[in-house]
Amino acid sequence: MSVKQKGFSLIELLVSMLIVSIAMLGFAALQAHSARALSGSFARTSETAIFNDFIKLFQVSNRALISLNWDAQGNAINFNCTTGAGQLKYKNNSDLSVLADGVGVLCDKVKNASGIIAYDIAFRLTRTPTTLQTLNSYSLKISYAYIPKQAGVKDDQTPDERVKVTVARYCPLDGDEDSDVDDELNIARIKDRVVCSRVEVML
Repeated sequence: MSVKQKGFSLIELLVSMLIVSIAMLGFAALQAHSARALSGSFARTSETAIFNDFIKLFQVSNRALISLNWDAQGNAINFNCTTGAGQLKYKNNSDLSVLADGVGVLCDKVKNASGIIAYDIAFRLTRTPTTLQTLNSYSLKISYAYIPKQAGVKDDQTPDERVKVTVARYCPLDGDEDSDVDDELNIARIKDRVVCSRVEVML
């Protein structure tokens, strides 16, 4: 006479627990991936907003471009957040400059942006002169290198321990024209998690 057993055996219970564990690990990995994607998306959105702010500043101050001290710098003015106040002075060398002040304000905004661990930003303002000064054309090139924060990863590094992000090292204004240099830059960016973005617009 056979006796029917009811309930789960130990093996069945272990197999069930294994399946549930695998499912939970998959869910956790999906959550981590989603968090990283969201963090990257936020950094990209912030990057776009930064570019737009600087472009709008120079577009609305287009008339002020004529008054800059081009004679001392030729047809290209290279500057960054530190040198902008000096490089964007007017011909009369006045400390009053809408562009210099505006760049200073926007650079402070970049400095205080959330989602960024370290960054560097550089600019090149170029003039194409004509016989009639008021018809000169101008272009602005921006190069932005930064390390985005990773969602769920605590940044325990001190400022001295962090990677020193510079545009010259990771995202030069002139681009990656040499293929060997391009490979070196890509390796450095991947190794140090640096994002490089450039934009050039006519004003």
